[in-house]
Amino acid sequence: MIYIISQILALLAFIVSLVAFHRKDKKNILGNMIISNILNLLHYLLLGAYSGCITKVIAILRDSFIIYKEKNKKLSSIFFLFIFLVIYLVTAIITYDGILSLFPLFAATSYIVFIWNGKELTIKRIALVGYFFWLGYNIYVMSIIGIISNVVAIISVIIAIINYKKANTKS
Repeated sequence: MIYIISQILALLAFIVSLVAFHRKDKKNILGNMIISNILNLLHYLLLGAYSGCITKVIAILRDSFIIYKEKNKKLSSIFFLFIFLVIYLVTAIITYDGILSLFPLFAATSYIVFIWNGKELTIKRIALVGYFFWLGYNIYVMSIIGIISNVVAIISVIIAIINYKKANTKS
């Protein structure tokens, strides 16, 4: 029963994240991703997939911080980016359980580096890379909905990137 609940949470997270990458601005993309990350945090917690779980906790903090830093440019300092990278490194050491347990952290660190001051297209492109890491991790922790959602998300983000490029070349 716990496994089924975890998969339902993964499905809900997936739906919210699909909507995220079709948003037009960074704040809305990140707002949707916070909701998706909360649902995924619970999903991984129920699976006992602690590397994925802690990565989602940090992702919620990261995305919230990035939304806030957009309003307060003093927080755009590379120092804060460095703090997040150190947190990810410490988390990787604490939760290490083989190379596949590092995949969520690979996805998260690449994501934060590019999203820090990136534009919408950059966010979408790096999310695509991240979804491949998450796909490997979901195979590792045997999350069926996670696997399916990552494959569909990869396709969805590719479509979002194509649509973004089309919309911006017509302008």
